[in-house]
Amino acid sequence: MATYRLVAKVDSEPDGTFLVRSPAVGVADGVPDVGVYLNPCASFLTLGILNRRYLVQLPRNVQGTVVGQLIDDTATAVAYGQALFRLSPVRDLGLGSTEEAERQRAPSGTEDLIAVPSPSDGVFYRKPTPESPSYVEEGGAVATGTVLGLVEVMKSFNQITYGGPGLPEQGTVARILVQDGAEVAFGQPLFLVRPHS
Repeated sequence: MATYRLVAKVDSEPDGTFLVRSPAVGVADGVPDVGVYLNPCASFLTLGILNRRYLVQLPRNVQGTVVGQLIDDTATAVAYGQALFRLSPVRDLGLGSTEEAERQRAPSGTEDLIAVPSPSDGVFYRKPTPESPSYVEEGGAVATGTVLGLVEVMKSFNQITYGGPGLPEQGTVARILVQDGAEVAFGQPLFLVRPHS
């Protein structure tokens, strides 16, 4: 069965957020919850149009955390260009203190980078054991499935891997945003990866 895709319309707002809009008339289903982090090209809802279902995805240059839903989550009729939700870019996430936010702020000129978020709240580790080398270093090459680090939640270790729908298969680690052993929050950016064309 063929998969149909549409790219959402996105407007930059004066407050620095993105307003994500419907690319067509249809019935929207599955608006992402507030707090969910979306990567560039991530599919975030389905849109029913004339008995066909389309996956709607973000444009390549847009990413961030959902900060407000503007329609109901399920089976909502939408018009072309209707606002669906607001997205806060990586650099505007609440990361705690001003000093910490400055340290973890995405540098200017990083619009082409892909942020890899934490899959859950927990403690971030860059290596499998204290004596082992780190999974990746800044400047290191990654491919789909490469383990970047771990997040520990209640003695359970979850791997953070590079890759996902709509992401390039290979890239280079441009920045590691979090120290080894730091507490992290769900959706917090941990790595910035420069995709290979």
